[in-house]
Amino acid sequence: MRGPLHRMRRLLADQRGAAAVEFAIIAPVFFALLLSVVDIGRYTWTLNTMQYAIDEAVRAGAVQELSDNQIEDRVTEALVPISSTPVTVTVDSGADSVTVTAISTYQFFFPISSILSGASINLRTEMPF
Repeated sequence: MRGPLHRMRRLLADQRGAAAVEFAIIAPVFFALLLSVVDIGRYTWTLNTMQYAIDEAVRAGAVQELSDNQIEDRVTEALVPISSTPVTVTVDSGADSVTVTAISTYQFFFPISSILSGASINLRTEMPF
């Protein structure tokens, strides 16, 4: 007859289900990191899209001698892909240069990325005539 001590030893030596338990421990951390990387990548894409839009608009404004409203419209049209992020565009045409400023607050989707919560984006480009 086998006693409780024998059953306990057998239970401790049993490896069935160990992979499932390990996966259950590691999976939340892995997916949190993965989604955070995607979220930070989206933030970088938004930043680059905004910078490219104001660079192109200020260049067109300086070369084609566009009005402030036309420059602002070009930036707004270029920012349609990131329409979920409200952007404030300011254009200042001085006597010898054009300056375009774009300000926005980026909201992260995933909670781990929200350590940064709302990242402020403040971009500026200036081009002489």
